[in-house]
Amino acid sequence: MSIMNGWEFQCANSTCLPFVTTTVRNILQCQTNCLGQAQCKAITCQQATLKCQLFTSIVDQNSNLQANMETTTMIVISGTRMPPEATTTSATTISTTSSSTSSSSTSTTTSSTSSTTTETTSTASTTSTTETTSSTITSSLTDPCSNRVYWNITRSQYWGTGSSNIGLNQLSSPTGLFIDTTNNNLYIADSGNYRVIRHSLSVTTNAPSGTVVAGIINVTGDSSFSDRFSTSIRYLYVDSSQNLYVADTYNNRVMRWANGASSGAIVAGNGTFGSSLNQIYYPYGIWVDSSSNVFVAEYQLHRVTKWAPGATAGIIVAGITATAGNSTDKLASPSGLYYDEANQDLYIVNSATSTSSVMRWKVGDSTGTVLAGVSGTYGNTTNQLKSPMSVVLDQWKNLYVADRSNGRVQLFCSGNSTGITIAGSGSGSGGSSLTAPYDVKLDSKLNLYVSDNSGARVSKFTKI
Repeated sequence: MSIMNGWEFQCANSTCLPFVTTTVRNILQCQTNCLGQAQCKAITCQQATLKCQLFTSIVDQNSNLQANMETTTMIVISGTRMPPEATTTSATTISTTSSSTSSSSTSTTTSSTSSTTTETTSTASTTSTTETTSSTITSSLTDPCSNRVYWNITRSQYWGTGSSNIGLNQLSSPTGLFIDTTNNNLYIADSGNYRVIRHSLSVTTNAPSGTVVAGIINVTGDSSFSDRFSTSIRYLYVDSSQNLYVADTYNNRVMRWANGASSGAIVAGNGTFGSSLNQIYYPYGIWVDSSSNVFVAEYQLHRVTKWAPGATAGIIVAGITATAGNSTDKLASPSGLYYDEANQDLYIVNSATSTSSVMRWKVGDSTGTVLAGVSGTYGNTTNQLKSPMSVVLDQWKNLYVADRSNGRVQLFCSGNSTGITIAGSGSGSGGSSLTAPYDVKLDSKLNLYVSDNSGARVSKFTKI
């Protein structure tokens, strides 16, 4: 279906009235309703009320379009659906066969595009060319901010039963997430059970059992232990070799668990808290770049430090040690962290309630830029956040923010400071609720994953 954002069919002529008007859960259901009826040629969907109108003839409607920024209109095109989920590319194979006789005086060459005949006194040959065309389907994605087609607001799958416990199909106060797209695995920091658990995303049932890949179930330890965590772990990272990095927050260290290992090694901090550069104080967000440098958001010291491989001390790359604030040279309880390595940009979440913002900070600069939230204020309006915890970017540099105290996930389109609620409170009638969303991630198909910190589960919201 072709799409026209900000337009609706509107006319007094009875021939262009909708033949069906209904209320749907999302725009995808409106599309599906139309495509399931042969007489349906177009739809108009109200974004706020989700009123879906189906039309039979588009001849009259095309001259009766009315601007309305709260609506989306789509027109059925034969063989095409909107939004696009695949593109078709053609490959051509040409095969040639030849035959000859010894007595003909005419040579004929035939192809799929032309035919010529020439007189000759030599041996004639007939050559035919056959052209075969085959189609290959390759997947493609569309910027959700360009077509304003978002996510199903009802969770499509979840991990954890919603009740805190130690079973392998259960979670307790989940915090950080990581999606290993290469191996199709979801890693969950199961903070209340002092472990990291891994799930295969090939399993599509709800509350499946996972595998513990780090920590000991319901057993804690101080920094003298290398096989267990403190009573609080926060964010995760998994590198291309499936080595796992864990922010062991209350032990003031970042641990690297080699793929398949039963214990970890410290790669940032020394297991004690303090403001010296050989220490970290409450690590939250972490990121590992292609050179194995580890970036650490230090919640208590309001700074981000960078730790080279094998280093015993870090360097400050954002913020001022032990100085929180709302000015652009300061951070305030930094939590979630995302690193755009190609552009050397750190995206840092200021989780302090009084700051409640997301900043972009180029490595090496002394100040950052506020991209989401209003630094120094908090609230639940579209341009505000309240105690946000994490951020992730898509390929178009749109921001997705876990807005913890507002119980929602906000999408900030690139260059736009007004957020769109795509999951949780305010996402729409019938939407799944979120209780203290802590982390947010996207898979390769732009499906959304949210850790429900107070809900003892992780939810998936399917991209429409």
